[in-house]
Amino acid sequence: MEFRSARRSERDAVLDLLALWYHDREFFARYNQNDATFRDGLCLVALDAGNIVATVQIVDRKINLDGKAVPMGGIGSVFTREDYRHQRIASELMKLAIATMEREGFEVSLLFAERITFYNQFGWKEQTRQFSLLANPTGLRTPEFLIDAFDVARDLRDVMRLHREYSGCFDVTAIRDEADWRANLKFAGNTPADPVGGCAEDFVVARRGAEVVAYARATRFHGVPMVMEYGYAPGNFDAVMALFRHLAHRFATAGNAILVTHSAHDPSLERALTEAGCPVAHHPDNFYMWRVNLPDKLAARLPMLPAKVEEYVFAKFAAPASLFWTSDRF
Repeated sequence: MEFRSARRSERDAVLDLLALWYHDREFFARYNQNDATFRDGLCLVALDAGNIVATVQIVDRKINLDGKAVPMGGIGSVFTREDYRHQRIASELMKLAIATMEREGFEVSLLFAERITFYNQFGWKEQTRQFSLLANPTGLRTPEFLIDAFDVARDLRDVMRLHREYSGCFDVTAIRDEADWRANLKFAGNTPADPVGGCAEDFVVARRGAEVVAYARATRFHGVPMVMEYGYAPGNFDAVMALFRHLAHRFATAGNAILVTHSAHDPSLERALTEAGCPVAHHPDNFYMWRVNLPDKLAARLPMLPAKVEEYVFAKFAAPASLFWTSDRF
């Protein structure tokens, strides 16, 4: 068995393997073809007699920690062909992934997984974050706003500004420049297409006069209506709530007007939602796992003693005020 980075000539073979997972080759191809940070050296493979039988991909991202842009390696597309499972092939690939992230300078790593104990043995630790369930969003009492479908040419600069000024206030948020934004828009929902609802993205903006004061991005995440990212100008609670109401009507089915989103990081917004007739409940997500890869480099960046850095950043990862948008999930 050979374990190494994929070659450019093997990109189609990797996608053919991943297509066995969800029967949706295009889902994986969207990332490989549109993500400007994708590179073959971060796509790891296991080969038997020259045939690719397992893979794992490291996604190149940066997150905000204490106002610093920290390189993060996201672990995704972990898949082994069925007839090669239970032979520790995935374990060898995870060891190679760790070595690769250390070599490439990824100071922390994030993955989303149900096989918690499998990843625990390689140093990833599960953290609990909260999803928010918005009850009765169609009944939100807010003023009327001009709500438009997002248009890249017209609205991207304004939305980038809102994302930078709103999301940029919170630890763990993924940092996006314009190239990152344009790539992220092509991932459209981040879940494989399925008969329950697929992964098309509904992206809307709210205007106060000519100014974009709020935006929201929604999809059906595994069949559940999800506002997977939003942002708003200071004090404009009513604008983002108007977007929630608009999206709830768009996604509502008979007897189901609940929206799922992230709001635990923003208690002021949660109070405004409750006062406007939309109570918020929280649901824990325990499939959220982090690892510190390079404690010395991370300690120098923050700065602090290397012996203290892991405890410090894990408190950040688990803090209610931290925020990692579903739209950035890989």
